[in-house]
Amino acid sequence: MGFVLAIIIILYIILFAFGFISYVFNSIGLYEIAKREKEKPYFIAWIPCVNKYLLGKIAFKSDTHALILTFLSIGTTLFSLFIIFMYGELYAILAIFSISFILSIITAIYSFIARYRIYSKYSKSTILMTIFDIVSCGILGPIFLFAIRNNNN
Repeated sequence: MGFVLAIIIILYIILFAFGFISYVFNSIGLYEIAKREKEKPYFIAWIPCVNKYLLGKIAFKSDTHALILTFLSIGTTLFSLFIIFMYGELYAILAIFSISFILSIITAIYSFIARYRIYSKYSKSTILMTIFDIVSCGILGPIFLFAIRNNNN
């Protein structure tokens, strides 16, 4: 039992470290691109969920798209957190989980489109980067944003 618990703890530590590194790459990439595009405020690149506003603003040049992406991201997070507080209400948990799942799929698609538009401005390998981003379920997105942050548009 202790061995299984140790493996689970190690896996959580690895996942946390990967998530943190991904967050830092995404934030640095968004921050630098926002500075180049003169999209203020730059610092929101470092605020989880709210950084989707900057992603949408850079990609679509529209406050409406940026706000939709932000609200989708915040909604997904809130619904996911709300599941934790549901005790014993199976139907309520399933309903909230379904809403959260649908919102996360919509947010992911919207984010892929936004990153595609950013890749097309700053990279010559737009299609390749987008395909790898989608196939990796968004894992490579922050790395690509970090990699292209200093490219000329």
